[in-house]
Amino acid sequence: MIHRKASAYIHKGNLENNLRQLRAIAGSSKICAVIKADAYGHGAVIISRVLADAGVDFLAVAYLEEALELREAGIKTPLLVLGTTDPGNADIIVSNRISQTVFTQDLAKALSESALRLGRPAFVHVKIDTGMHRQGIEPRQAGSFVSFVSRLGGVRIEGCYSHFTEADNPDSDFSTRQIEVFNRALDAIRAEGIEPGIRHMANSAALLRIPESRMDMVRPGVLLYGLSPDADHRLPGGFKPVMEFRAAVTSLRDIGEGEGVSYGRIFTASRPTRIALLQVGYADGYSRHLSNRAAVVIRGKRAPVAGRVCMDQIMVDVTDIPEARVGDEATLFGLPELPAGELAEIMGTIDYEVSCGISKRVPRVLIERG
Repeated sequence: MIHRKASAYIHKGNLENNLRQLRAIAGSSKICAVIKADAYGHGAVIISRVLADAGVDFLAVAYLEEALELREAGIKTPLLVLGTTDPGNADIIVSNRISQTVFTQDLAKALSESALRLGRPAFVHVKIDTGMHRQGIEPRQAGSFVSFVSRLGGVRIEGCYSHFTEADNPDSDFSTRQIEVFNRALDAIRAEGIEPGIRHMANSAALLRIPESRMDMVRPGVLLYGLSPDADHRLPGGFKPVMEFRAAVTSLRDIGEGEGVSYGRIFTASRPTRIALLQVGYADGYSRHLSNRAAVVIRGKRAPVAGRVCMDQIMVDVTDIPEARVGDEATLFGLPELPAGELAEIMGTIDYEVSCGISKRVPRVLIERG
């Protein structure tokens, strides 16, 4: 039997807890759980099943392929594709009852043609660009564009939405300006005699900080997974990390003072030292930027990473953990005392790049309780 030496444990109870926290903040607003990028590295199918059982209103993905993976796994919850999709895939969208973001006439027309041919409605959400300048229609075009879409046979406008550029910055007033732009665009749509459907704009940071952004639906991502949406890496009270990344100790060896460890010998023992080998490396998503800088937790104690992170292994200094044994599990992140944010700070990035980086060769294991 093959046993992987590194695994990402997904704590179901923590995910359910975080959803309860978000619902309490969101109030009457619907919840659209963002599960793009394999649920931020947590495993989209595993996460979606838990969230579907918990009754979330929508699941949002970036690409059509991500939506199809969920439909093929039996997920019936409404799905929203946030990114654009090639018009040639319109039949697939309509036949799988997937809601599609639209901001071009070509895609809207293709969805209409498929809907009429298949005898099934095409559900769309109109993206309005309020300042991100990434994708979406210009606010001044909102009324005319939505009017055009509303006249297409078989197309149902399910919602209109936008995206914040810096909701995680408490010192910026740009988010307030974006809401104003969005509301003016909605007024232009209503002036055409069309209701905009579900209005949504709030991501995790906005959900916490900007009550007026909650509207009809909110789109939390990082907070669902117990990751911080902020640059300071602090997780708001009540939220718990969902992923715990662990690897087993597979060997122990003693080295003398002055001896080096791993490529380049950037770690040199300053005393007689015990080194533990863990079967995890940068190919699993444990970044090389953590070399000689991060720590893991073994038997409740911190063990510094010793030397360069290798493709498939890391070495850690367990000299001060004499009880460490082969077979012990080391936590690389996902504990309150060792959050993903600690690694993110070392790497100079955001919490969710850490979780998104955990590779597909690492199994995701659902922990029902505990």
